[in-house]
Amino acid sequence: MNYSAIFRILSWSNLVFVWCGVVLAVAAGLMGELQQAFSFTAMAIGIAVVSSSILLLTPKPSRPARPSDALAVVVLWWFGAPVATALPFVVGVADTSIIRAIHEAASCLTTTGHSVIAIEGDRWPPSLLMWRGLLHLIGAWASIVIAASVFAALNLGGPGIHRTELFTVPETSFFDSVPRVARAVAVMLGVSVLVISALLFMSGEGAGRGLADAISVVTTGLVLPQQSVLYPTSFLSSLVLTLGLILGSLGLVFWLPLVRGRVYRVLWDPEMILWYGLIVLFTGAAFLGGFGLFRAFGWSISSLSTSGIPLTYGASEVSLPLSIAVLPALIGGSALSAAGGVKLARLVILVKRTVQEFKQLGYRRSILKFDFRGRELDERSVVGVWVYLVAYVFVVFAVMLILSFMQIPFESAARFSIGGLTNSGALISGETDGVSQSVHMVMIFTLILGRLEVLALIPALSLSFWRG
Repeated sequence: MNYSAIFRILSWSNLVFVWCGVVLAVAAGLMGELQQAFSFTAMAIGIAVVSSSILLLTPKPSRPARPSDALAVVVLWWFGAPVATALPFVVGVADTSIIRAIHEAASCLTTTGHSVIAIEGDRWPPSLLMWRGLLHLIGAWASIVIAASVFAALNLGGPGIHRTELFTVPETSFFDSVPRVARAVAVMLGVSVLVISALLFMSGEGAGRGLADAISVVTTGLVLPQQSVLYPTSFLSSLVLTLGLILGSLGLVFWLPLVRGRVYRVLWDPEMILWYGLIVLFTGAAFLGGFGLFRAFGWSISSLSTSGIPLTYGASEVSLPLSIAVLPALIGGSALSAAGGVKLARLVILVKRTVQEFKQLGYRRSILKFDFRGRELDERSVVGVWVYLVAYVFVVFAVMLILSFMQIPFESAARFSIGGLTNSGALISGETDGVSQSVHMVMIFTLILGRLEVLALIPALSLSFWRG
């Protein structure tokens, strides 16, 4: 294990939080929020001291970094970032425990978005709302960059569902090729947020609400603590939010071909075709469950994106059965997006393999093949997807079982488990009132496990991985 490369990359990446903390400290000071200004300043100084000390004391790597070193960076970053960024939620809010603050930071960074901090009258200091928004953006950026580089190199999921033309494993240090992905994802997120917020402003939303909504849909999160019950201000804003959620749930699968003028490829991508079918399926299910057709359509898009932000007024007035409510989130969005869930690409592989099996029923001796984005897949790829799916289901039930032993009712345990692993804040919002510190700790682990796509954590549990 190349520890010098690991800790130096972690230190450089954490300096992003320092710059964000400085900016928000100044903003809070200008708004007269002295307590929040102090918390952001203290956080920035603390991270800067630790990171700069590591950079000064750690020698430059003597050998190139490998994909396994990058995986170590990913695991350590996801577990360390919520702790490093929780201070504003401790000092900036009265009567908030450290564990709840870390849970709040983890919720924002994983773009889950649910809030576990209660503030009287929901009158959050504007600087803390800005902090929630920045954490959503950083978390979405990190999630997509990690998927398109580290997970692509490790081939998590079997058939290379995370691969793009942006990344190839370099012959030198692994991290040499990551900046290209990072820049492309930053441009995608920045342009998407600016365009969506501008359209929302033109549709009649205020600048603050419009920016929060734009970040929420693009990152598939919930920037405002009560956003899961905040309805669009007009029909036009509802259409804009729908566009934003489509961008957010499809990510690079939508963005890369579009910027290269390959509109046909966008419309007929395997994940996109499956997305069409699932929207029709879940719209029909919600319609039969009591939603109007337009509300059912909005709910299906919002749920499949794992965001949960309402796209139509009153979309949550009719209660759906739990099995229907959680199923879209379990599937989730594209493998190259900030959306959680099992991911559309894996479902595409399973559907194609199932169709192949049915075709072979009448032609037992036939040899049939199938591909994914032009790459022929073998049985090993399918087995990889099945292993991931089995592991995912196992973890869902394991978390539910643990929460049940903590006296959490079955439906709440199911919402916590599925909502945490799929990073779907709307499934968890309003359920965390009065739960114990141990439940918050389980939820923090679950949120991070969802971002690590379950299988990525398994190697890190072995001592041999860290000794390599």
